Amino acid sequence: MANVVGSIVWKVTTIAVGIPVGIAAKKGVERAWVAARPDQPPRAAKDPNVSWADAVGWAALSAAGVAIAQLVTMKGASRVWRKLVGAEPPPVEKAKAERAKAEAKAA
Repeated sequence: MANVVGSIVWKVTTIAVGIPVGIAAKKGVERAWVAARPDQPPRAAKDPNVSWADAVGWAALSAAGVAIAQLVTMKGASRVWRKLVGAEPPPVEKAKAERAKAEAKAA
């Protein structure tokens, strides 16, 4: 039961950290686009007025923003978890357990 509660609390923690990070990432990606290009970012790649270069550039910039936001969210949520609980967050504990199991099997 404690594992289920820990998992739920972990998800709530990542959501609480992830929402402001996602908002900041969206604004950052849009500002980076406007700084590099004079026009607004292409919202619909299917729009016939959007060039291939703009569509691919926006996709690449958006993907980088999402990857950075995911990294910041996980690192931030882990930090919050360690401060609140005083232990490693569930994904880190799971990875450590899997690594120990694999090492024991290999030995």
